[in-house]
Amino acid sequence: MSNSIIKFKHVAKKYDKKEIISDLNFEIKKGEFITVLGSSGSGKTTTLKMINGLEKPTSGEIIVNGENLKNANLVNLRRHIGYVVQSIGLFPHMTIAQNIAVTPKLLGWSQDKIDQTVSKLLEVVGLEDARFKDAYPSQLSGGQQQRVGVARALSTNPPIMLFDEPFSALDAITRQNLQQELKTLHKNLNDKTFFFVTHDINEALFLGDRVMVMNNGMIEQFDTPENLIDHPATQYVSDLLGTVQQNKNLWEHFND
Repeated sequence: MSNSIIKFKHVAKKYDKKEIISDLNFEIKKGEFITVLGSSGSGKTTTLKMINGLEKPTSGEIIVNGENLKNANLVNLRRHIGYVVQSIGLFPHMTIAQNIAVTPKLLGWSQDKIDQTVSKLLEVVGLEDARFKDAYPSQLSGGQQQRVGVARALSTNPPIMLFDEPFSALDAITRQNLQQELKTLHKNLNDKTFFFVTHDINEALFLGDRVMVMNNGMIEQFDTPENLIDHPATQYVSDLLGTVQQNKNLWEHFND
């Protein structure tokens, strides 16, 4: 039996006859950390949104957790897929505890179960101090708010977590710290599948078990970071990785 959790079969997406995605085919195994790399307009965010039904394909099939999305109850599907975005989207009038509890409340969980889940998740994302529960989003730093966003996405223990450039608005040091924490979190959660969209090459290579490089709605290469670096499949991938080397050379020049 296949342990595939996400599968795209000949998926295409058009907006007003303009093709954004063309014949996308890939398979992701349960428990993988997949990073999706590409420039603006490459189709990476559209691909992510098709996984939880926020965008529907023009043609082709998408299978998520064994269910064809053509036949799926999308509201129920989304309640069991974590979603973390750049803007975070915390409700400003709710406390941190209330923000994390939004989906569990919709699912009718008992207050005891909600309280236990909130406490556990705040500990998981490094905000275990009691003061955070009753704080409001405006009282937290950007990095702390993003941690709450991750905790909220984990609230129903979803098998799949989607991340749409979640760290791109943060300063470099906070971003680097959160990357390390997210990598550790994925390792500790064992069987969670992470699908992480980014335009940052170093972030993609550091986080991903495999990296999907997209360009003009197509996959240029879907491979391990090591194979991408050692064996770029196309000129686009080679040029993309060349920018990393350029930056390295630049710093070496300044340090001479």
